[in-house]
Order: sequence, then structure tokens, then C-alpha cells
Amino acid sequence: MKRALGRNDVELMLVVVFWAFNVSVVKVCLREMQPLAFNILRFVGAAVILLVLTRWLEGSFRVERKDIARVVMLGVVGHTLYQLCFVLGLARTTASSTALIFGSSPVVIAILSRLAGHERLGLTDAAGALLAFYGVYLIVQGHGGAPVPVQRVSTIEGNLLIIGAVLCWSIYTVMARDLLHRYSALKVTALTLTLGTVLMAPPSIPDLIRQDWGAVSLRTWAGLVFSFVFAVVIAYVFWYRSVKKVGNLRTAIYTNLVPVFGTLFGVWLLGEPLTRGLWLGGACILAGIVLTRLKAPRAPVPAEGS
Repeated sequence: MKRALGRNDVELMLVVVFWAFNVSVVKVCLREMQPLAFNILRFVGAAVILLVLTRWLEGSFRVERKDIARVVMLGVVGHTLYQLCFVLGLARTTASSTALIFGSSPVVIAILSRLAGHERLGLTDAAGALLAFYGVYLIVQGHGGAPVPVQRVSTIEGNLLIIGAVLCWSIYTVMARDLLHRYSALKVTALTLTLGTVLMAPPSIPDLIRQDWGAVSLRTWAGLVFSFVFAVVIAYVFWYRSVKKVGNLRTAIYTNLVPVFGTLFGVWLLGEPLTRGLWLGGACILAGIVLTRLKAPRAPVPAEGS
């Protein structure tokens, strides 16, 4: 048991590092590639790898008829909508803001889990959620009440898209729980991601046509490979293996570290400033997370799926 928990902890820490670093990697890559062109390429690569692994390790993509609708919905929400919001939002805002806003995902997942009947929502949880959401507001608004100049409109739009991505990711995490009782994390990830990639293709066509492929450097291609191998394939499988093993909330708590590492990577690699809005917003988000975890019971360990 201790060995299993230790492995789960290590895998989730790797997920934290992969996702935090990926925000800065994608931001750098978008200097030379159109957002949707970059995203469809990395998800096609991820889908191919996941399908090959699933076929090799499990021998079948079969799911029960009653689960098809949920697989489709998870593909749309957890991959198509989530990724469109993420990459278009990141193209308009900073890596630091993106990482800090994503720091609110444990709170959103906790609320959705409770609304789904997994746990009760208490007064402390509600206070923590409000504090975390106020932190997100400070990051989006930027300067604690100052008027919004015209040149910052794009950044605000980007932050709002990242909020949409957080909501999509949280819904996906909570709704995937039932499927993970019956199927492996690898199969659920492969099927939902492949479907989401197919639906992501049509809106990506204009960016693929506009893309100047001769301007793409080796560094950007390397970033693309890192993004789909580590931040998508490996991280997604580790994430949902943990959701299956220890539940939504005990998995989501590890994402508390994503804004910390993500902000540090943004400052270090991209030279992004640490504004007052980022400091105050990040502090509120982390304080809200602490409040939501004070009385949160340990999630029951789901039964192993087939």
C-alpha cells in the first residue's frame, strides 16, 4: 500500500512540473506558430501515441453502449473546448496569469464534486471558494480597481478564456470518475482525447493555412514534442490513474503547486513581471484552497475498473 501511494505521489509531482513548465513552453512556441495550428499538431501526435499504446496494452477500444454518450461529452468538454480556451487564452495573456488562474482548479473541482453528491459543501468550503474566485478576479482585472486601458483588453480576454479552460477541465475531471471505475485511465484518455482532437480540427484549418512553416525553429518543434509527449500523454494518464485510485479531491490538491512553479517558470524563462494583481490574486487563491481543504474528508478509493 505504501509503495502504491508513493508511486502515485511521484507521478502527480511530475504532472505538476510538466504542466507548469508547459505553460511557458507553449507561450514560447506561440511566438512562431499560430495558436490553433500548434494545438492541433500536438494533439494529433498525442492521439496517435495514446491509441497505439491502448491497442498494444489492452487490445481493444471497446466501451459499453451506455458509456458512449459520456465518452463523447468528455471529449467535447475535456479536450475540444478546454484546449481551445487554453491555447487561445494563453496566446493573449501571460504564462504567470495562466498558471495562477489554473491554481483555482482544486476549488472548482471540490465544488463540482460536492454538487455531484460526492461530498457536502460546508460554510468553510463556500468561504474558501469565494476567496479563491476573488483572487482570480484580481488577476483578471489586473490592478485592484484601476480603470482598464484599451491596450489591456486582449489580456483580459485571455484571462477569461483561461477561466473557461479551468471550468472545462474541472467538469471533465469530475465526470470522468464513473468511467474510471470501469475502464483504465489509458483507455478513457485515449478515446476522449482522440474524439476531442477530431472536433478540434475544423476550427484549426485557417491557422494551418496561415502558418509560415519556414519560420518555425528547431526550438519550437522541440517544444511541440515536449508539450504533447509529457504535458499531454504522460500527464493525462498519470492524472486519471490517480483520479481512479484516490478520487477527485485528493488528486486535484496537487495542482496547488502548479501556480507556484508556473509563475516561477514564467518569470525565469519569459521575464514576466510579478504585478500587484498577481501577488494578491495568487495569495487569495492559495488561501481559498487551504480553506476548502480544512474539513474535506478523505475521498473513498474507487474500485478498480476492468
